[in-house]
Amino acid sequence: MLKLSGVGLVSSVALALIATAAPALAQSKLQAMPGYEQWAKMAPQIPAAVKLGSINTEWAPDSKSFEYMLDGKRWRFDLATRKAIEATDAPRVETATTPTPAGTVLARGRGREADATSPDGTLRAISRDYNIWITPTAGGPEKQVTTDGGQAARIRNGVGSYIYLEEFNVSQPVWWSPDGKKLAFMRYDETQVDDYFLQLDQTKMFSTMLTQAYPYPGKTNPVADLMVYDVATGATTKMDVREGKPFSNDVVGHYAWAAQWTKDGGEVLIRRADRLQKNLDVAACSVTTGACRSVVRESRPGSWASAMAPRFLDDGKRFVWTSERTDFRNFYLYDLSGKQLTQLTQHKFDVVDIVHIDELAGWLWYTARSGDNHMLVQLHRVKLNGRNDTLLTDRAFTHRVDVSPDGKYFVDVEQTHDKPPVSRLRDFNGRLVADITSSNLAVFDVLGLKKTELFTYTSADGKTQLHGQLQFPSNFDPAKKYPMLVFVYGGPASNGLTETFVNANPLAEFGFLMLKLDARTNTGRGRKVLDTTYQQLGIFEIDDFAAGIRSLWSRPYVDRERVGMYGTSYGGTASAATLLRHPDAVQAASASSSVTDWRLYDTAYVERHMGLPDDSVAAYDQASLLLLADALKGDLMLYYGTSDDNVHPNNTMQLIQALQNANKSFEVQVGPDRGHTGLPQQRMMEFFIERLILDRPPQTDRQGVAGFGPSADPG
Repeated sequence: MLKLSGVGLVSSVALALIATAAPALAQSKLQAMPGYEQWAKMAPQIPAAVKLGSINTEWAPDSKSFEYMLDGKRWRFDLATRKAIEATDAPRVETATTPTPAGTVLARGRGREADATSPDGTLRAISRDYNIWITPTAGGPEKQVTTDGGQAARIRNGVGSYIYLEEFNVSQPVWWSPDGKKLAFMRYDETQVDDYFLQLDQTKMFSTMLTQAYPYPGKTNPVADLMVYDVATGATTKMDVREGKPFSNDVVGHYAWAAQWTKDGGEVLIRRADRLQKNLDVAACSVTTGACRSVVRESRPGSWASAMAPRFLDDGKRFVWTSERTDFRNFYLYDLSGKQLTQLTQHKFDVVDIVHIDELAGWLWYTARSGDNHMLVQLHRVKLNGRNDTLLTDRAFTHRVDVSPDGKYFVDVEQTHDKPPVSRLRDFNGRLVADITSSNLAVFDVLGLKKTELFTYTSADGKTQLHGQLQFPSNFDPAKKYPMLVFVYGGPASNGLTETFVNANPLAEFGFLMLKLDARTNTGRGRKVLDTTYQQLGIFEIDDFAAGIRSLWSRPYVDRERVGMYGTSYGGTASAATLLRHPDAVQAASASSSVTDWRLYDTAYVERHMGLPDDSVAAYDQASLLLLADALKGDLMLYYGTSDDNVHPNNTMQLIQALQNANKSFEVQVGPDRGHTGLPQQRMMEFFIERLILDRPPQTDRQGVAGFGPSADPG
């Protein structure tokens, strides 16, 4: 999955890539640009303009009170008195001051060394040089569990391989059994995986090289195996995650990840999928024999299957399973034999998450997209036999809830995009018990800030209602025409928009309308809509973004000839693609850390949504920015980090080459020794002000014909 980490630094302005005076020059250039004074005055005040009334609660075990932080103080709300008092006896939580390294995300490429303590606290399982060791926590001799690991051997024990770190959320793939007598761990064989050589430390006297086993679409993946080590005997048993079948594209077990022990310690569960992820299951593996059996399986042959981790009940045998088999995400109750005990929910909308389970009373609380639109998340309660499903919250708001341990109350934080959060205490049936906190917009109103507008438009195929959010500068005048900037991410099952309250956007103070858009690829509308995007990466959502922009053309204050788009990672890809494919809708784009051809990203993400490249040449070609280079008409800014081990620098380099071969003008900025990052915000605004305001001054006599400024002329 494409992700963003850290903030990139730029080495220059415009096309000059290395210049020591660049930062000062760029800063002074922005200060002289239109809108800077207004931005400099308003931007520092906007973050504190809203005093939010949302709280994070910590319930007492007896459910008689809960605590929360507000205004730098810790408060305790007593349910008996219905009052909050300052919890002066509560321990102070120190805020971490250690800075998080920005930019470089090489942990994805190298993996994190394992360090897991046994349940009784007597032993630690650690990894060293891709081998696993057991060491007593009180000190004493270590015991080496594996000897075949190492960089030279290209075997990883207990340390994630890149594809698992990035796409399957693997962190430290080691798991102690409940009794601490056995250790399960993953072994990754990278011997047949192609290497990508990433140059690091380019700002130092001598650079270094990261050799990264990185499988591109259609190439060989690492082989993942689940192993179980017996501490007493020293024996290691290999679990048969592919059930006797060879490692192939079709076998369920091509991918294997996220192990967890059963409560009795007799089996280890593991999630598995075939290479194209059309079949996904949870398998139970006997720690005695190594034999594995499928417990529950999801299949979606026309696109890709997905599921969440099982949520076990206290008996350790029954679990709640999430499935999209009805085209909407619903909950089911299973046992470890693989028998479906009941269907817990039967909705024509997606459930989101399990909030609380009260087994004694037989209730499950969960959230679902059952509000007035799919972004408004609601709280429901249903019996564990699937009966008496009850909506507990107001459909007009989105809700974040915290249920008391006894299930009799819940704290409800409700809000919308234009209504700031209010925190309330409600009873078992959702009735109001007490107001806890509310938001304060006094400063917001004094500053003249404008609330975000939510609007609807129709997808490019004319079938699906989509949403957009538009933000305005504080000095907005509807009689004037404004340039517009569109922030995008995109990608299948991403969250394009939410109904959480949106503060004013400081960038609007430069004199821009700020826009965010929905797409058919966004989550929350069920699988039938999402399935239509299969083999359409970079196509359908791009068409929907353009449709959203065009839907605003009728507004007199929207200048349709001065629209910019920006994003990082998938958002960078989407920004460049919209500029290239829809030049009437977007005239300038800032594309950071972009995938420029899906053949240049990793197997698991791309093949899940596109299939194998040799079988889907047309799908890959139509999405390739490299093949669209000749279509560039507007202004394009490209950015990449030289140490990006997620979206490799060759993506941007190949696009640069294609644009040069097409004799196109464009701009490039580089983040030396930076990872998967974005163009710094002030440099981005310098680009957009120059290209959309200085190069394209507003005209009152335009007739709606798309035009491009002098900077768009090739050469």
